[in-house]
Amino acid sequence: MPATRYQKRERAAQLAVFLKALSLGKTKKAAAEEAELCLRSLYRLRQTDAMFAERWQAALAAPDNPATDPLELEAQRRAVTGTEKPIFRGGALVGHTTDYSDSMLMFLLKAKYPEKYDRAKAVNAKTEASENAAGTDTSLNIAGARDALLSKFATAAQ
Repeated sequence: MPATRYQKRERAAQLAVFLKALSLGKTKKAAAEEAELCLRSLYRLRQTDAMFAERWQAALAAPDNPATDPLELEAQRRAVTGTEKPIFRGGALVGHTTDYSDSMLMFLLKAKYPEKYDRAKAVNAKTEASENAAGTDTSLNIAGARDALLSKFATAAQ
């Protein structure tokens, strides 16, 4: 009987590690490896245990979960972890170097902190704020602009 209790406690601890890793933005496979669990058995447990399925969903939707989209995860990996590139000399492999994507890192920073790293959005936000404070309308008059452009084209064609 005590061995069964220990196994249940160990299993609960592994599931907690898995759910925590998911909430931190790791992929399901990486979270399962970190918890030393089989991903297939986790999927089976999710189908049979409604409470575990809810906790899984909550972990994926956690506010500290940076990205669950594979494209965002790959962008973050290339910017932060980098990619390994081989170095050849005289046709022979002599080593590897890690290549980081500075532009990808800048895109990620602009997306997360636009007021700090995206000058265009910061300038637009300041302009809108000052126009709104002054009481001017910031919406575009598209119909008027189109008519003005058409009249200019008509006079230029004549």
